[in-house]
Order: sequence, then C-alpha cells, then structure tokens
Amino acid sequence: MFPKTLGFLVSQQPNTTVISYPNSGEYVPALSFLNAMYKVVLNGNQSSNLLTIVEELIYIGNASRCHYHTKEDETIRVLNGTLQVYLGGYQFCAPAGTSFHIPRNIIQSHRNLGSKPIHVELLFSPSNIENYLGQVTPVFAEQPVNTTRAAELARTFGVVHLPDIPWKDLNCAFNDSMLFISSVHLIFFIVLLHVFASVYNKFQ
Repeated sequence: MFPKTLGFLVSQQPNTTVISYPNSGEYVPALSFLNAMYKVVLNGNQSSNLLTIVEELIYIGNASRCHYHTKEDETIRVLNGTLQVYLGGYQFCAPAGTSFHIPRNIIQSHRNLGSKPIHVELLFSPSNIENYLGQVTPVFAEQPVNTTRAAELARTFGVVHLPDIPWKDLNCAFNDSMLFISSVHLIFFIVLLHVFASVYNKFQ
C-alpha cells in the first residue's frame, strides 16, 4: 500500500518504484543568468541514474541563456502559456501541451513574452543535471559572482553557454491574449443568453 504522506517514496534497491507526489521535490533558487526557478522532481538516485525530471518556472519577460548540453538529451513539455523556442536555428511558438525533444549538442533557448509565468517540465537523460544546478546555485547567490567558478562548473557538467541569439517577432504572446479574449467573449455570450432567456420566460 502506498504511503499517504507527501514526499518521495525512495529506495536504494534497484528496480524499485519511486513516486513523486504533488508539491514534493527539491527547489533550486533562481539563478541570475537563467532567470527561472527550478524544482528537481525526480533525481538520478531515484531513477538508477537514467533520468532527471525538473519543473521550471519562467518569469514574465525572461529567457533562458542560449546553450547546449553535451552529456544529456532533454525533453521539454509546456504546461501553461505559450513559449517562444529557439531550437537548432529554428524558432517557433510552443503553446501549452507542446512537447519537444532536444538531443545533446543542439543549441537551444526559450523565452516568455506572455502576461504570466510559464511552467514547463524538463526531462534529462541520463541524470546529473541536478548536481550542476545544486553546485552552481551558491556561486550565483554570492555577489560579486565568481564567473570563473561558474564557467568551470559548466564545463565539468557539459553545459556550453553561447551569446544571445537574435529573436524573431513571432507574436507568440498574441496566442495567449487571443485565447483569453475568446474565453471572455464566450462567458459574456453565455451570460447574455441567460439574461435573454430569463426575460423571455418572464413575459410568457
């Protein structure tokens, strides 16, 4: 029988089940150069080093630094909002429900131009990115930032940072705005129908 308490059901034995309940996981504070908040939902110790699952909160108006990974593949799923994505020279809008796979050594970046933070789920395979996040966070928490140490950690964990890319104006945020406007119009139409029906029934 599964435990009812929140948190990880963890075992060091191989081939065992690991459950990550809602609101569980380990938060990694926002990094100044990444402009996001991360939560490690499932780490390598819990997956026999096969994968790491991370939740990312991308703040309004922020973008990830252009980079690529040399030691792991990455799969991203957008949970809400619409993300603008740069992937191997191609740019596109990724609305909620979009998933895309990024093999290692493929240049990537993404940004949030919407009116609210965007949640995405990241799956890295094999695991170990959580150790990079855990070690580089304290470096960026100190002022002034020890950029030499940050660069050393990036090289050690196979994270290669690149100059910013020229973003195209794809109007990705427009999709969210139109969805909101359409929802408001639908609600207004339903309320209007209800009022008309009430008035009609009153005079029958």
